[in-house]
Amino acid sequence: MLVFVPSSVGAGGWETVHRHVHKTGKCGSGKEVLATLYSIGSRTSTGEPVSRDSLTAASHEYPLGTTVSVTNPANGRTCSVRINDRGPFGRARDAGVKIDFTPGAARCLGMRGTQYVCLPGDETVEVAGVPRIVDADTVEIGGTKIRLHGIDAPETDQLCLDEKGERWPCGIASRDELARRFGGKPWTCEVSSQDKYGRSLGTCRVGSESVEEWMVRSGWALAFIRYSREHEASEAVAREAQSGLWAGAFIAPWDWRDRNRRTMILGAASVPRNAQEVLLGAASAAAAPSQQCVIKGNISRSGECIYHQPGNRWYAKVMMGPGKRWFCSTTEAEAAGCRAPKR
Repeated sequence: MLVFVPSSVGAGGWETVHRHVHKTGKCGSGKEVLATLYSIGSRTSTGEPVSRDSLTAASHEYPLGTTVSVTNPANGRTCSVRINDRGPFGRARDAGVKIDFTPGAARCLGMRGTQYVCLPGDETVEVAGVPRIVDADTVEIGGTKIRLHGIDAPETDQLCLDEKGERWPCGIASRDELARRFGGKPWTCEVSSQDKYGRSLGTCRVGSESVEEWMVRSGWALAFIRYSREHEASEAVAREAQSGLWAGAFIAPWDWRDRNRRTMILGAASVPRNAQEVLLGAASAAAAPSQQCVIKGNISRSGECIYHQPGNRWYAKVMMGPGKRWFCSTTEAEAAGCRAPKR
């Protein structure tokens, strides 16, 4: 990606941009963010061909396909710009640039180089379409990864105990139940902010039915009260009926991701005495939960999560156990904040 930096930035480049480019304070209730111009290759992140003259932009702040009303506070011009690419990257991003405009969008706004522009406040944006189910609380619609807000479902490598005390891959089952109920149907999601992995946080409906409410009431997800108490009543219904996960014993998804000997075991009244030992044991992570979920997730010495696919040079050397993750797809691994090995 080639970034065009205005001459006013000076010889110091991005390291000195804030000495020369300043906020105007003219955005009112909107957000005033640093913006620049860019030129890229032949394809955008949405897969469509690049058009230098189109009113489009690259951003990490909005779902792909979102149309944003942008105002240039220096001249008052306002243009509707569609987000069809991801960026900025490199030094521009380190300098705090939040949006990159194509030359066509920059001309519309009367921009000649790096400056501050006005974007809308944190209003909700609607994303619609038939999703691809990533896991039981993450979907992808038109290139936008959406984390269902207010609920937390088992990870795909998570194991639970059924009503007989036998282990079963509850994370995969929860994902499959979501796909069985709502897969192949058009969704409408209201999204706003993003989580730390860059996924848009959204509440979704299929027709008049809330996806999140159905998942919790059916026992395939829990109310994530750390962020919302909206689904507590639905969780009580599932717990009373011993539906889904509540038929046996399990660890709350947020605890499973960082489980230890103090982790609480949830579930039916007849939880086996050895439930904690079984669910916390190394065997729960040593083998893949399914033949379809064989991608290994490992934390590097630098603290990064790196995923390894079968055939990768490091795959056989990664010994699975507590602190490691199994993934069913690279999309799922990336949604959890992992990256592919660099070599």
